[in-house]
Amino acid sequence: MLPSQGGDASSILVSRSEGLSRLTRSATQRFMYHGIILDAEFKDPLFPEGFKVFAKKKSSTSSWILYGIEVNDKDVNEVISDIQDNIKSNEPYYAHLYNDEEVIVIFKKRVFHVKSHNSTWMPIIEFGRTLNIPDEQLDFWPNRFQDEVHYFKS
Repeated sequence: MLPSQGGDASSILVSRSEGLSRLTRSATQRFMYHGIILDAEFKDPLFPEGFKVFAKKKSSTSSWILYGIEVNDKDVNEVISDIQDNIKSNEPYYAHLYNDEEVIVIFKKRVFHVKSHNSTWMPIIEFGRTLNIPDEQLDFWPNRFQDEVHYFKS
């Protein structure tokens, strides 16, 4: 994915159940990943609709739609494979999945598993540069559940 498209955008949040307590939500999140995917990065732009979508954000500068998706941790390897199979091969797109401890960055032919802190991202940034992806687009944000509110609100 090219994250810089999210700058000036309108957003639509798909609300979660308000009945969950913070403790329950935290426990649930340990067993799931969230991901940021872009409709334009896939052969079929409706591919993201096949996931459990918790938020959408339409770019105000292009026709792209960013999706916030939920992935159960037991399904994460299958989802990584599905994303790699469906991502366009003629452009340097990527997607990323995350929980509060790990970030998984998925390119067409390579997958990186790193911590959420940017000090662990240099191998991904170096790889992205080989694909001519600008550094400012290699920010993998949001990369924690708590950052989503700001990301999809902007």
